[in-house]
This record gives sequence, structure tokens and C-alpha cells, in this order.
Amino acid sequence: MALLVPLDIINAACARIGVDPLENFEEETDGGQAASYIYEDVVDFNLGLNPFYFAMEYRQLSRIDGATPFSGYEFVFDIPGERLGPPLYLSDDVTDPDRRFTEYALSNGQVHASVEPLFGKVKFRPDPHLWIATFRTCTITACASRLALALASDRALYNELDTEAYGTPSEQRRGGQMRAAISEDSMAQPPRRRDMRNNPLERAWRS
Repeated sequence: MALLVPLDIINAACARIGVDPLENFEEETDGGQAASYIYEDVVDFNLGLNPFYFAMEYRQLSRIDGATPFSGYEFVFDIPGERLGPPLYLSDDVTDPDRRFTEYALSNGQVHASVEPLFGKVKFRPDPHLWIATFRTCTITACASRLALALASDRALYNELDTEAYGTPSEQRRGGQMRAAISEDSMAQPPRRRDMRNNPLERAWRS
């Protein structure tokens, strides 16, 4: 079975609103470029609603030799690879999932700190074959709502599909199919223990 790609998601959305599938995302294709923009916007927005496990990974920060921080810290680090936004959190011990490192500053997309190595848990845009099924369904529905407006100028269908994907306005985009996706994701992530070690004595012992 072939792995899902972004065009598969868009064409599933096209099927929802009864329009012909696209051959590619090229500008010359009727609606192709608009569909590409819609896909990226919807996926990034959906990933921003919840820290989905399939869209997060640990990365070791890269120290920038010769960089002079003006934040009072000793080192400047880059966060390698493509990502969506700043790190969700940093750690100086990647083997301990409950440990959080807090003595740093973010500046211009870089991390200033006085210890190394440092690791960040970052959010990125994964390929569709890595998504959980409920997130995929929600994203297809949300893309279909945008395409209904962009390709068919059907605002009624747009509103109907948008509500199906996200629920009512009072649910702040976390209802409907998105609620099912958030619920499924939460079952796949281990519960985090309360950090009882983030106190002066523990920090002094580790230093």
C-alpha cells in the first residue's frame, strides 16, 4: 500500500465536496496552487491546536561557535531542522521525560543558555502517513470546507464542513472531529508525573 502524501489529503477533500481530483499542486493546474496553500495552512493550524505526539520529536540543539549572547547566558544554540514555532520545552537530560530545563532565553529563534548539551522537543509538520486516523479525517474535512469556498463558492457547505471538523464556535476549534483527534492522541501519551525535583536543593545537587 502506497504511503499517503499531501495530494491524497486534498483529493479526499475534493471527493467530500464533489469536485474532480487534482493531478498535482503545480501553478498551471486548475486550483492546484490554491489547494497547496490550503493544505499547508490547515495542517499547521490543526497541529497548533494540540501537541500531537506524531508531530513532535527530540532534537539536540546545535551550539553556535563564536556567537556572543547579550542575554547574560554563556552560549547560543540553533534548533536544527524545520519546525513549527519555538520548542515546546527544553531538557538537559533527554533520558528523563519529566525533566524540564528552564534556565534559558529565546531570542530570534535561537536559545541562549549556559549548559550543554541541551535537547528540545519541537513540533514539525509530519507527512500524512504518520498521522493518526482521527486527525487525518479532521484535516480532510477542514480542507474540504476551505475548498468548498475556494473552488465552488459554497459558503453554506463551508460552514457545514467547518462545524463538522471543529464543532461550534464556543468549543474554540477543539470540538467536532478535532475533539476525537485530541482524545485519541491523549491515550497514546504517557501521563507526566509532577516535577517534585524542581527545587533549590535538587538544582544545587545536580550542579
